Amino acid sequence: MAMYSAYFDESGHPDKGDYMVVAGAVADVGQWVEFEREWKEVLAPLNTEVFHATDFEAGASPFDGLSECDKDDLFSKLIGIICRRVEKTCAGTIKLNDYKAVNRKYVFAEHYGFPYPSCARTCMGAVEEWAHSFSISVKEILFIFEDGAKHKGQIKFIAERDGIPVPDFKKKTEVIALQCGDLLAWLLHLTLVENTLAPRYLKAIERLIDKAHRWRDMNLSDPDRLPSILGIPLRDPLFKYEWHILRKNGKRTVAVTRRPKTERGQFKIDRKNDVIPEVRQMPIEEFQEIAKRYDKGVLSKKNADENA
Repeated sequence: MAMYSAYFDESGHPDKGDYMVVAGAVADVGQWVEFEREWKEVLAPLNTEVFHATDFEAGASPFDGLSECDKDDLFSKLIGIICRRVEKTCAGTIKLNDYKAVNRKYVFAEHYGFPYPSCARTCMGAVEEWAHSFSISVKEILFIFEDGAKHKGQIKFIAERDGIPVPDFKKKTEVIALQCGDLLAWLLHLTLVENTLAPRYLKAIERLIDKAHRWRDMNLSDPDRLPSILGIPLRDPLFKYEWHILRKNGKRTVAVTRRPKTERGQFKIDRKNDVIPEVRQMPIEEFQEIAKRYDKGVLSKKNADENA
């Protein structure tokens, strides 16, 4: 039986906008019980059990009757519950223009992860680090993501591949703790797209920063760095690429296939000629060593160009 659980939601969409954010928190199951009780108490005067950040900001029902002072008070109380009840907040962020530049050049989405699964993996990695620091087995943690996001199936493959418990997907209307992820993901996304934040949101960020947190940006400003380190192949513009989740010996595995864009009709996979080999998974120590060599090479080239 899981002794801890982590709940996550997303803000942004991989096909539009500037950023993709996945965020949430981890806590022991007892604290989540208290979280739910307190959360419901705060929302009870509005005759609802559901906090949706976009509705709150837009003044939509059930928040349409609140004054700005009332909204300040409500948001502060919800942030207080998060700070009081969770062990750590976690977030993963991708700048979508940088991601798209990488994916145009390399078979990145199919091999490494689409934007949402990549952010989700960052969050799960932050929970792994937290668990390791307290000698908690990651197997004791239940991961729950809000249902409905694009490419959610890839998260299950990534989790199984990396030895993390395969997450479940639920609706925030059914699982109150997912509303923590909704609020955090929306708030962090807001900090990226707005030049000026309302005072209640600035105060919320300050309170969250004072607590244990791990908010990571996937830095893809150098489009060659991560694909070069991981050995992700270049994308041939004459081919169309697809990824398929398959079952092999009871486990999920991925098959990345390609076919000429000029080819029409039903495509039958030729596993010998059409399937691109999987990118080899490497220990973190090996990844760090290759990254160090790559960064050193980039720096050397930059110095040579400046001295030329």
